[in-house]
Amino acid sequence: MTEFDKVIPPGGVGKVTASLNTFPYKGPITKSVQVTTGDPGARPVVLLLKAEIVTVIDVAPSNSPVLRTIAGEPKPTELTVSAGDGKAFDILAVQADPSVRVAVRPDPPTPAARHPVQRAHGGPVAAGSSRYLVTITPTPKAPVGSSIANVTLSTNHPKAETVTIRPVLSVTGPVEFVPQRLEVQPGPEAPVLHVKIRKPRGGTLKILEVASSDPEFKATTSAIAKGREYDVAVRYTGKPGRGPVNSRITVKTDEPQQRTIVIPLTGRL
Repeated sequence: MTEFDKVIPPGGVGKVTASLNTFPYKGPITKSVQVTTGDPGARPVVLLLKAEIVTVIDVAPSNSPVLRTIAGEPKPTELTVSAGDGKAFDILAVQADPSVRVAVRPDPPTPAARHPVQRAHGGPVAAGSSRYLVTITPTPKAPVGSSIANVTLSTNHPKAETVTIRPVLSVTGPVEFVPQRLEVQPGPEAPVLHVKIRKPRGGTLKILEVASSDPEFKATTSAIAKGREYDVAVRYTGKPGRGPVNSRITVKTDEPQQRTIVIPLTGRL
């Protein structure tokens, strides 16, 4: 955000004030401000704002970690939450979405960790350390695909009463499909697009229904290897030159962890 004197009299001095919102950043950052005047003989002036952002409570390596896992085979991710000034603080409470499970322990372990305080509803509090290990594990409620979970740590630090962590969950389901999106392009003939759907492990797979949200596209399915692999064909049945396409193909299966598969269909005809 910048504020500046819009008119500077001959021989006068103008002022440019630039401010930087440091909330989403940590570590060294550099931002630039270009100042352009109405003087045709003057070149633009570039001002640099440099800062070293030190967080009160730091989350490393990131407060938005990416958790890649396979449905039914959760893999935990460990983060470090530490005080920037090295002083001890307590984690009073942990709130998390149902899609993740969170565990907190001091690092290194402290006597307070062996005798944790109890919150009113009985949950333990991690206390007596300036550094904690936070383990985040996807739960069976984590949806297949990409999603973002919310984790909030409540602390007794006066300058950081809450610490927010937003893990990005990337869960691969038992049913694979390639490609994951379809795109149509103009051509001399009506396009026919294909999606391969397969379940390489576990029990068999049944395709219960295939539907298109656009009535000018018809979706059908055929078995490549019954119970394991299928081909979904998507045919355009409308007139040439219809213009932009923005719809989706929905596949219903009997797989409990992946009842519905949605495939975006975009492009232009």
